[in-house]
Amino acid sequence: MNFTNCNLCHPKLKVSPSYGDAMRYHAESESHDENGLVGDEFKEYLLDGTLRVDVDWGTNHSDLCQQVIDTYCWDMNSDTAAALTVLAQITVHAIGRRPAMTLLASNSIQINLLLRNDNTSIIFPPFDVKWRHDVNDETVQLYPEYLVRLKITSEHGSINHDHCITRHLHVVPPPIGRLGFRLSDVIWSPGLFQGNQTHSNEIADSVLLRKKTVDENKDTDKSVVEIRRRGFGLELETVQLPPEAENDCFTHQQQFVQSVERARKWHLGRVPDCDDEDSIKRVHELYDELLLWNVSHDLYVENAAPPTRLDLYQQIMEHIKDNRCDPSLIDDVEAIHTLNELVLGGRVEMPAALLKDVPEQNIPTSQSSPEYKSPLPPNELYHTFPPPKDGHDNASDSIRLVLDGVLKNAAASNRGVAVPTVSDIGQSGTSIHVHVNIINPTAWPREAVTQRGDIEATLSLLSVIFGWVCFDRVIGCHFNMPNVWRDRSFAPMYATGPEFSWNEVSWRHGTLAIKPEQVKHVTLNNLQAWFEHVHSCLKLKSTMGEEKKEQEPTSLFDTVFDNEVLMNTISRWNSLNLLSLKPYGTIEFRRMHATLDSELVSAWTWFCVGFVEKFSQASMFDRYLHPFVGGATSIETGLERLLDAQNNATIEDLYDIMCNEDDPSMPPSAFDKLICNHRY
Repeated sequence: MNFTNCNLCHPKLKVSPSYGDAMRYHAESESHDENGLVGDEFKEYLLDGTLRVDVDWGTNHSDLCQQVIDTYCWDMNSDTAAALTVLAQITVHAIGRRPAMTLLASNSIQINLLLRNDNTSIIFPPFDVKWRHDVNDETVQLYPEYLVRLKITSEHGSINHDHCITRHLHVVPPPIGRLGFRLSDVIWSPGLFQGNQTHSNEIADSVLLRKKTVDENKDTDKSVVEIRRRGFGLELETVQLPPEAENDCFTHQQQFVQSVERARKWHLGRVPDCDDEDSIKRVHELYDELLLWNVSHDLYVENAAPPTRLDLYQQIMEHIKDNRCDPSLIDDVEAIHTLNELVLGGRVEMPAALLKDVPEQNIPTSQSSPEYKSPLPPNELYHTFPPPKDGHDNASDSIRLVLDGVLKNAAASNRGVAVPTVSDIGQSGTSIHVHVNIINPTAWPREAVTQRGDIEATLSLLSVIFGWVCFDRVIGCHFNMPNVWRDRSFAPMYATGPEFSWNEVSWRHGTLAIKPEQVKHVTLNNLQAWFEHVHSCLKLKSTMGEEKKEQEPTSLFDTVFDNEVLMNTISRWNSLNLLSLKPYGTIEFRRMHATLDSELVSAWTWFCVGFVEKFSQASMFDRYLHPFVGGATSIETGLERLLDAQNNATIEDLYDIMCNEDDPSMPPSAFDKLICNHRY
């Protein structure tokens, strides 16, 4: 298998201006001019949306010459051939929506290399391609992402053209200016938003009413049967000020329990006196379940980078100045002071230059980062199938109560909460993680997990994973806010291999260069290496005799999803983490940006759980399993098909699969909620 066609090796593709160039404005205090731009590369882009990709041939052109010669001359007679002519072509394709793989631009050059002479004097010429992504031109059909491909082929008649040098680079348009978050998505504090208490009241009333309706239906309609359930775990990462020691809260778990009890008392006060005892019992059941949530401290989560904190502070001050907050907050000096501590504090100290317009106060240099985790099995959250049309079930009720009934409810908490958007390396500050049950027999679907055979369990999960690889970039570009489009903590799962390394800040993505022979051993986001492992495992299983199968000590599932192999190939830090299989029996969806919007969080859990439910079905194997690893399919052919499926996947295809009228795996309203209507 050829691992050398990776954009970490020269020749490499480099875009200008890049996504990271734009994110740098949000991360570095002294990296931009007064207009918030990094350099000259933005001038043409702002004028007419021009993006340019250059070929970086590297500094050692003679070594590159030898690489090209070795690639194309392995079957040539060097005694009769004196020169090699190669054609380098760059193409730009639009992806992520229909029509996918639309050719937008191309360029090509011819390069002549000497076979029997010294090539040290060869200098590869500058080579680039340009196209437009003009957000101001309404006549242009914008795509969320572009695939740029470099292909170097030989014109020599005796060459096997299957041996060619290719590079792929996925280009997302650089987000200029503010990232488009609603203020209420990233910050909450008592009195900051008008009507916030009314919203908490409405959530509490609707949750109780739904619970009452479900209970009554169970009593009157004995034919109502929940067909399928699948359990999941939810992790919500936040940033808050330290707990209130004066109120005997020394941990965020204690703070949360105290807030839950306040919310319980508040909710009981909303139950009409005329209601029967069943309503009071239902309220207690709701909050008893919330007490099963766990709050821990995530050391990886911290407040945003200084420029982003300052921008949030300025948005809040504009919000208050425009009287869009509760009137009581405007003159509450202490409340605003506390709010400023939450927004402006953080590990990376705020430079004095950024604080020149901020009223003098002590800005804390550390924050707390509580992570709210839903209950473990057998009390885990779960979604049922077929899904309710409005997406409201017990799990969504629990999520809405945690966020809108406890954390963002002034009747329960007087402490602000935030979700930072951009870190000091130009990537996300926090995110949402959803663990969906695969093999844990104590979580739903419980008995169905233990009844499945080894091969069925393996193939079902592979179908889910390959389906995710196909749609990962579609999901990222359409569901995610820009701060997580190319995040190292949940990196895109490119079928073409990694395009940046863990140690690179976002505006340095792709600067690392490795030798072709090193690519196979890259231990982060190396989907190609793991694909080779999967293929070899399935091939070995199919060639075993029945007697040897009975003697085999390790199951196919454990062999394919071997923890050490996963760690040394795709690792944990990608959009779909498989390393949670061994300790928890789950796969972890890491793709979503953090938010305080309970409806968005609930919609995302529906998508993750529904994705597993849908793609694990045998009916999906012919499209998302067998073409890649089925029958006599070679590793190279399977990977090429996976790449083609990923390139041609669209958001329209994903909607048709997930919200199919005959067998929906999530409510269409939840899918619509996930779509981010940004235009960059």
